[in-house]
Amino acid sequence: MAVFLYFAFRGTDFGKLWEILSQANYWWALAMLPVLVLSHAVRAWRWEYFLRPIKKDIRYRNLFSSLIVGYMMNNVLPRAGEIVRPYAIGKLEGVSRSAAFGTVLIERIFDVLSFMILILMIPMVYNGPLLENFPWLEETGIWITAITLLFLGLFAYLMFRRDIVEKILKFVTQKVSERKAKLIEHIVHSFLDGFLFIKEPKNYLVIAFQSIVIWGLYIVMMYFAFFAFGMTETYNLDWASAMVVQSISSIGIVIPTPGSVGPYHYFTIQTLTKLYGVEEELARSYATVTNAVGFIGITIIGAVYFFKDKLHMSEVMKAERTVNESVEKGV
Repeated sequence: MAVFLYFAFRGTDFGKLWEILSQANYWWALAMLPVLVLSHAVRAWRWEYFLRPIKKDIRYRNLFSSLIVGYMMNNVLPRAGEIVRPYAIGKLEGVSRSAAFGTVLIERIFDVLSFMILILMIPMVYNGPLLENFPWLEETGIWITAITLLFLGLFAYLMFRRDIVEKILKFVTQKVSERKAKLIEHIVHSFLDGFLFIKEPKNYLVIAFQSIVIWGLYIVMMYFAFFAFGMTETYNLDWASAMVVQSISSIGIVIPTPGSVGPYHYFTIQTLTKLYGVEEELARSYATVTNAVGFIGITIIGAVYFFKDKLHMSEVMKAERTVNESVEKGV
């Protein structure tokens, strides 16, 4: 985080930065928050489709609560939300936490694939010096896509071929007690249950539609923020520009730091300055405000649900230790 913040804000004229921040139209910035919450609401709706083969008729309210609490925890500890979400939905709905963790992994796979589709669409809306400024983007995108599809294919294959999983588990657990072996077996099979949605192709179109809406709302947020700093008039930034900024800044979100602080700022600033010629202090102001709106807003909303649902940090830490121990044993 510190390294990215250093490169993002190196050489900053803080007087000019403060002047720009003090003159921003924060009504447009605040308008980003309900759009972000709506995107999470659609995410909760999509999550229900992933969880449906494991348990039907899950209350939407509990889906949204678990998801928003997970994102809140990501603002505190990087990737902690991936552990908290299964814990929360497990407590609220009695869903297997290992299976829920599998669905969270599926969601991340869908996010990566959606992100790569956006990257591939950039040349359709931007004809400037993309690869000259980001020469690593094309090759990195190919590798990320290939690795993501490889993992998706592997887990899907193992989900169908439980007989192979059984043979692997017998080999891995041959030196542990019977009780621990059964526990590991239960965790692994429950985790693979998180991929059962693959057996229901009738839901594929709905899931694809939900994914498009989620990323479309992200682009709307970036577009609103242009108005907060007068960038639509000064630099003629439009919807296409918002899509490009969203696509490349998402690379920073993938890098695990609390609330994406640091990497998000760096990639957002680089995109605005190098591709659109935005003045550096203005780009830094844009990155700071857009990150802060999501960070502060989701942290507050998530905290409300966390305490309202009587979740406890001690139980969260216990759930995280269970997962870590399972990983160390070869699960």
